Amino acid sequence: MYVTGQTQGKIFTSLAPMRGLTTRHFMDIVCDCGDPDEYISEFLRVHPTATVTNDVIDLIKNRKSMADLSIQLLGKEPEHFLRIAKILQNYKIKSINLNCGCPMPKIGRKGVGGTLLTELNTIDDIISIISANINIPISVKTRIGYKSPQEFDIILSHLAQHRLSAVYVHARTVKGMYGEPVDFEYINIAKAALNCPVIANGDIKTAQEAVNVVKKTNADGIMIGRAAIANPWIFRQINELTSKTKIFVPTGEDYLNLIEKLQNFPTKFALTDFQKTSSLKKYAIPIADFVDPLGGFPHCIRRATTPQDLTDMCKNFFIKKYGNRHMM
Repeated sequence: MYVTGQTQGKIFTSLAPMRGLTTRHFMDIVCDCGDPDEYISEFLRVHPTATVTNDVIDLIKNRKSMADLSIQLLGKEPEHFLRIAKILQNYKIKSINLNCGCPMPKIGRKGVGGTLLTELNTIDDIISIISANINIPISVKTRIGYKSPQEFDIILSHLAQHRLSAVYVHARTVKGMYGEPVDFEYINIAKAALNCPVIANGDIKTAQEAVNVVKKTNADGIMIGRAAIANPWIFRQINELTSKTKIFVPTGEDYLNLIEKLQNFPTKFALTDFQKTSSLKKYAIPIADFVDPLGGFPHCIRRATTPQDLTDMCKNFFIKKYGNRHMM
């Protein structure tokens, strides 16, 4: 029923921001499953007319977890970053996290996210203007280059000039998107170059992989994104593995309850069955790929056309196949 891990020492964990997925309601689910040490919000877009949105304020004030929360900002105009930072200083947050790594082309075409790695002086200006005027720690989420890892040394030389609370390194290039192999050797390089905690990110799927990455790279912690969608108990499992206690393994019933919670997310507007199904699939497909990677369950989930179809498919898989038996 359980797996017993070997102690490795406490590992700092962070939930990576994922647009449209890591909402307050999903963070509340993760909290119920076992908190990471830190949550980072989905990015707040910074532009001339931007303000701190109601969603961000709701996240700060009403989330269930008592763990630290950082607010991620995405933009390129230093003066507008400062304006947003002045608003954020009125709230209790751990840090402002600067997004310098988003690889999505529609974001990059606006000159923000990962594209900022081609404008390192702009990154310097953003960090400097906030640091000089606001007493909120600043952290940076980056990749190891825009086109090539050979750019990483110069990226690090710019980041090393600043007093940062942490640097989160997704060990791929921007152009590599999510298909390029992760190379955690660059975490070692960042550790040698920076005088702040370095957090490793990129395709860490299990508690054991988290321990292995920290051991291999001497990272100060790990950030997990997509694996937490498929297995929101992963942060609990990491803590249990490193504390040499019994590791929780979810049952089919646990996963069915998770699907039900995801299906009951509140929405601002009335949604059609198609919209409800599409929204739920964003979570259900990663779950299906995780629990049945070589089976037919992921294919069935992708073919669901109504919320009831999807619920019935999940019941058929989880209850008939696993019931209250543990899945590992």
